[in-house]
Amino acid sequence: MNPSHPATGSTPLLSTRFGLRIVALFLALAILLVTVAVQVYRAVGEFVEASDWVAHTMEVEQEIVATIASLRDAEASQRAFVISGSAERLADHHGALPRIGDHQARLAGLVANNPQQAANVQALSGLLDRRLAGMREILDLFEREGIAAMRTSAPVQRSRDEDAAIEAAARRMLAIEDQLLAERRARTDDKAMLTRLLTIGAVISCIIILGAALVFVLREQARRLRSEGRVRSTNEELTHSLDESQRLGRTLRQLGELGEMLQGCRSPAEATTGLAVALPQLLPRMSGSISLINSSQNLVETVAAWGEAGTAGEGLFAPDDCWALRRGQAYPPAGVVPPFRCRHLPATAGADSRAHLCIPLLAQGSMLGIMTLVADEPADAAERAVAVATAEQVSMALANLRLQETLRTQSLRDPLTGLFNRRYLEASLDRELQRSARGKQPLSVLMLDIDHFKRFNDTHGHDAGDALLAQFGALLARSVRSEDVACRYGGEEFTILLHETDAEQAVERAEQICAAVRTLDVQHRRQTLGPVTVSIGIATAPRDGNAPDELLHSADRALYAAKHGGRDQARLAA
Repeated sequence: MNPSHPATGSTPLLSTRFGLRIVALFLALAILLVTVAVQVYRAVGEFVEASDWVAHTMEVEQEIVATIASLRDAEASQRAFVISGSAERLADHHGALPRIGDHQARLAGLVANNPQQAANVQALSGLLDRRLAGMREILDLFEREGIAAMRTSAPVQRSRDEDAAIEAAARRMLAIEDQLLAERRARTDDKAMLTRLLTIGAVISCIIILGAALVFVLREQARRLRSEGRVRSTNEELTHSLDESQRLGRTLRQLGELGEMLQGCRSPAEATTGLAVALPQLLPRMSGSISLINSSQNLVETVAAWGEAGTAGEGLFAPDDCWALRRGQAYPPAGVVPPFRCRHLPATAGADSRAHLCIPLLAQGSMLGIMTLVADEPADAAERAVAVATAEQVSMALANLRLQETLRTQSLRDPLTGLFNRRYLEASLDRELQRSARGKQPLSVLMLDIDHFKRFNDTHGHDAGDALLAQFGALLARSVRSEDVACRYGGEEFTILLHETDAEQAVERAEQICAAVRTLDVQHRRQTLGPVTVSIGIATAPRDGNAPDELLHSADRALYAAKHGGRDQARLAA
């Protein structure tokens, strides 16, 4: 027998084994890639779904806040009508009532898929209906018997309990939404961790598979070139897939962190300060700025900027200077050479007219401003998608912060005078008394009452009375220090808390206010309404009491003495 026969017969066997091994290796690699791709695709879907649920939760919370804000508008306009008798305030009250129903309906639609929240919405609706019924009873009682009967009526007393119940129901709903949001974030974090582990495992497995393939290639010299090309192509695809996966995961994580940061902010100014730091990391290839429209809707002001081109833009410009604000959508459109250039862009924004991108900041149908991005070359589809998603998140956060600021202002300020209201006084007085007791410092209370205000109203009308109250409140705001607290106590009565002020100093401050009021020139409809004077009662802790009720009662007695002593004077509590 020819001794070469065994060697000749072993070549096909060796090739067959090599082919089977290569096929098995690349089949395992393909399965691994498909598994990683499916997992990444599922993770992306879950991330997107989590973002949608986050947006849904924020929308539910906004509707809850808007419902309470509408109720507060109705209450404030009702109180303004009772105080001033103005038909315009009554019209404001009736105009605010339909908005409460609209917000209730939208809130019910948003939580229809959540039985617990749907039940809470039903309970909240019942409380709101009872509160609205109580408001109607108060108006009816006021029209029949006047303000004195209304102040001691059962509906007025009951409204406080109803307000507390409404606030508690709203807080319960907000707490449930926050809990749902936390659970969804936890699930998203778990899925992200699993994706990272699978990716790391896939990388290690691929390295092992490629190493085995290299060994087989060395053993089979005849098939080396084709095997090397296959491994190189597979490696490039794997690297590209891993790069895309990591970039997408990094972008989603940064968007999530941006959303968490914005939710933790307490004011639009705080949010814009954080955006100037966070956005360069999210959009590293671009300079840019965030610009917001002012309350008059006639100017756009840049509130945050990053990068050389972003800080070189116009800090203040008209809304018509930006085509994105005119069109209500991103400008220029993707892949289109824009026929016009926004006038607010810096002169160094790049030679390519497509290298800038203006994205309007829209939330619930309101135009808040724009996000302007500038780069050396046009953004690709992925960068554009990230920019649009970022703008949507920024818009929602800024709208929510503005709504929270409005709600805080309405709950603490008197709408006519701009001073703090009685609720704020009652909450502050006890705290300030404790602080003054700890520091062993005096605290004085001034109780002020405009002299002959009823006669002034009867002579000049309620509109003139409102003008007097507004100008008197502005005078008090100018007359107090930044650490003092000026409040409208009710009607024509006002209260001032003077920190670290003893009785002698309080009397001096009160006499200064009396002198300033005498020079007050009240103008209404281009007419001077005559001289105005004020009577002031003064009480000082701990001399006249250590409890809020005692101190206010002492100041009220002193005010009564000032009234009966001839008015236009300040009296210290006996």
